[in-house]
Amino acid sequence: MEIFKNTVYQHSGNPAKTTMSGINETEVGPPPEYGGSPNSLNPEEMLVASVNSCLMLVFFHFVRKYEVEIASYHSDASGKVEKTKNGLRFTNFEVIARVSLNGSDSAEKIEEIARLAEKYCLVSGSLACPTQFHVEVVEERNVKMFKKTDSVGNNPGYKE
Repeated sequence: MEIFKNTVYQHSGNPAKTTMSGINETEVGPPPEYGGSPNSLNPEEMLVASVNSCLMLVFFHFVRKYEVEIASYHSDASGKVEKTKNGLRFTNFEVIARVSLNGSDSAEKIEEIARLAEKYCLVSGSLACPTQFHVEVVEERNVKMFKKTDSVGNNPGYKE
């Protein structure tokens, strides 16, 4: 059994902060859509980032196990929030990854690794809604051209 921890605190009139392994202290608050600052982390995007990064880490676990050589990996993730009979809820997560290969490894191996990552991701497997993980094998030069278009989430995703 593993236990993962963090701390959240707020002092009179100051922004809320969180600490966890790897992060000494950072501001947290609601997303801009709910009146928060675009300069602080928000739980909604941290959840989407958790799904995205967990899938990537499990993907690379199987990349090493299957001895596949990856030149680069780039993924975009989204989490859909909708009003349900129980209030606002995440109803779906989608992660779209672009992978370029070193050498002659096949796209079929990548498809199998993606299925395994989707099956064994602890974070997405713990959610009450579905997660789709799509992996596309692309040429190396195409992966490097993606740039984030908006750091505050107004246009989530990447474009050329």
